[in-house]
Order: sequence, then structure tokens, then C-alpha cells
Amino acid sequence: MATANAVGSKKTIKQFVQFAQTYAAQQNARYDTTSSSYVKLSDRFNTTVSNLPIAKQKGIRAQILAGCKEFQKRYPHVKKFKDLALAEAGLTYLSDILIDITIQRLLDLGWVSEILKNFREVQADPIKLYVVVDGGDLVNEYPVGTKLFASWDAQHTAVVYWIIATMILNEDIRTVQVPSITYKVKNRADIRENFVNGNSKAGKHLLESIDLFMQMVLGVRQDGSTNPKWIEAERKQTFLAEADLFVTHEKFGNTFQSGAISRMTEIDKYTSDVIRQFCMYTTTFPVSRPIDSQEIEIMCAWFDMAKNAGIHYTDDQIVDLGNHIHDLFDADFHESSSFWDKVKIAYVNWHRTYYQKLPATMRPSAKMAKNWNTGGTFLWHQLTKSWNGAIPPLSNSTPFIPDVKDLY
Repeated sequence: MATANAVGSKKTIKQFVQFAQTYAAQQNARYDTTSSSYVKLSDRFNTTVSNLPIAKQKGIRAQILAGCKEFQKRYPHVKKFKDLALAEAGLTYLSDILIDITIQRLLDLGWVSEILKNFREVQADPIKLYVVVDGGDLVNEYPVGTKLFASWDAQHTAVVYWIIATMILNEDIRTVQVPSITYKVKNRADIRENFVNGNSKAGKHLLESIDLFMQMVLGVRQDGSTNPKWIEAERKQTFLAEADLFVTHEKFGNTFQSGAISRMTEIDKYTSDVIRQFCMYTTTFPVSRPIDSQEIEIMCAWFDMAKNAGIHYTDDQIVDLGNHIHDLFDADFHESSSFWDKVKIAYVNWHRTYYQKLPATMRPSAKMAKNWNTGGTFLWHQLTKSWNGAIPPLSNSTPFIPDVKDLY
């Protein structure tokens, strides 16, 4: 993100911003590859740990070690990996299993530790595989003729198997076989849809909204998916990247980074046109920062309200709106900001007047939610007073009407 106070004729969000290789750009780069990228189980684990903040690395390592101890307590008889009574439908050497990181979601180490601590031989899943046709440079690490497989599902179980074999039993993974199922598929698009459709019931580490969004974007860019919903998600990602924003989740430990959007509700709910307008709005921030939950909720709802009213803001008008909001209260929607202090004063004053005719025992308490219904209503009255741009009819269903004296 960067300042865009000068209003001019622009065509794309990217023309409003200038930034170097920011953290957001690094995160968005993962969507740009056009081919599969494979890593070994050990690399997947170690890289995921090393990418976490130092404090969180210590915590997750402690969780993994606790999981190892719990496993040993529950399985004192297991001295070698083959002592585990696992399914035998098919067996593949751990050393020959790769992770297709362009299909699999990001590795969740917390879930790995949960599987480890609650490991049950009778429930341990086989690894779902497909034969690797082209493993790239990675195949050079294996003897000629080695048949390699890529895991398209159950990567968390695969990593747990690797932990048990290497961190608990100290075995060479070239001698350890794990249950597996190899699928015959026509193309990688089929694999990706199998993965998405198969991760939706109890007993699975369900795909969260952020995981689904990533899959849809990659499905379009890497597999050529023509699913309209997936194409719409890819458009949203394009606009986010142009504005130096990126979607994330608390489990990735980077929600504090500049450009981070950790609330997916609006990304999923609104059209790419609304998301583009929100992205354009963020280009007016003088200082790059994470996006507050209340901010994306209120501003996306504003742009959607305008769209439904037939108002189509130009990029220049959106920039003007963003600059105006910044001039009013630094565009700070954080729950502890002065904006909400102002809304609270207006709400309490309105509440007192609105219910003054009721007996004191019948008056509801002046509890105010910091959301679109309250904050958006205040913002609508404020912009009606102070902004020269087009104001859509207020769609909120609330009796709250702030007094003009309580506005900025």
C-alpha cells in the first residue's frame, strides 16, 4: 500500500500504488507459478516452522514434542514403524512420497500435533497419491527408475508418519512403508476438485475459507478451471495483489503484517467489483498496515450499498472518499480507535433521547455493537454532512440516528 492523494485519471489499482517487494507481494507470489512445485516431507515441516515468528516457532515445537511424548505414552510397545497396525491396502516408501504444494493447503502444524497426540492405529488414513509424471529437478535426488508419488490429500497424516519414523523411532524413511491409495486421474484439475470436495465432513481437517479461496485461485491459474465461482475468486486475488494486500489466517502467524486481511467474510460475500473498490480505497493509506476487521466490513458494505443503488464510483471518486475518511479520523476503524469513541457518544445520546418516554425499568441498556449496522449508520450520516460525493440510500435497519452535533 502507498499514498495516493493525488486524484487523476487512472485505469488500474496498480497505477495508484508504488511498492517494492513487500511482504504482501511475497505472499501473493505463491499464486503466480504455473506448474506444480514439490517438496520433501522434511522440507515441508522445517520450512513451515522457520516461516513462523520466533515466539510461535518455540510454541509449535513444544506442541510437537508434547505430541511425541503422548504418542510414546500411548504406544510403549512400538519400537519400529512396522509395529504400527496400519491399513495394508497399499504400501509406499515414505522416501518416495512428495507433497504437491500447489494443491495441498498450507501445512497446519497445530493440526499435525493434534493428530500425533490423538494417534489411533485403526483410524490412521492411507495417503492419497498420484504418480508423478514430471518431478522437475527433485527427481535427480533419486536413483534412476524410482517411481515417485505426489500426495494430493492427507499431507498432515503423511507428515505425522514422517515424525513418528524419524523423530520418535529414528528410522530411515527409505525403509519405512506407509498405507497409500494411488488414484488414476485424467488431469490435475480432477485432483484439485477431489481434494476440495473430499474435505468437508467430520474427521477431516476441514478446509477453511482461506484454504478454499487459495484452491480456487490456483485452480484457475494452474489448472485452467472454468468454474465461474473459482474465476471470480481469481479476479479478487488479482485486485488484492495490485493493491499490495493479501488474505491470511491466524494459523499462519502473519496477521500483523502490512496488507494482511484476516477476515474472509467480505472476500467471500461480495463480488469482485466490490472487492476492487475496497482495494482502491486502501491505496489512500499514508502508511502500509494490516486491514482491521471492522474496516473491511464497513467499507465493503458501503460500496455494495452504493452498487445496489446504481451508484458507480470512479477510481478518482473512491480515492477522494478514502482521503476524506482519512482527514476525518485517520481512516482508523480499529475497535479501540477514536472513531468508535465518537460513535459511542452519538449512540448513547441518541439512546437516551429515543427511550426517554419509557419508564426507567423498561429502558434497554445502551449496548452498542461495533459493526456495519452501527458504525456504517454513523458513517452514512457523517458523509452526508461532509462529503461531496454520491451518497446511496442507507440500507441499514436500525432506529439509530446520530445527532448532527455528535458528528465530526
